[in-house]
Amino acid sequence: MVQKRFYNIEELSTILGKSIAAVHGHLARKQFDAVPPPMKLGRRLAWLVESVDAWIEQKALQAAAQSEEYQNFIQAAPKKRGRPTKAEVKARSAQ
Repeated sequence: MVQKRFYNIEELSTILGKSIAAVHGHLARKQFDAVPPPMKLGRRLAWLVESVDAWIEQKALQAAAQSEEYQNFIQAAPKKRGRPTKAEVKARSAQ
């Protein structure tokens, strides 16, 4: 039988690069976009190693997608601000 491995809050805080108090704060506010959801083992909180790895992988994919979206936004031509000129109004009405 394969034993399941769990992280405790100290290990999770080290992996995420946050303090234990910050992890507790995210959990109290139920901000599961900042920390993975825990499970209770008795009175303690624990995180299954596989679920933490999957959560981190999901966050990495989301960050890559957002970065790609941002790059596309930056490369797009900027919209002209202000009122259109008479020539632009004529060109639009001609279309």
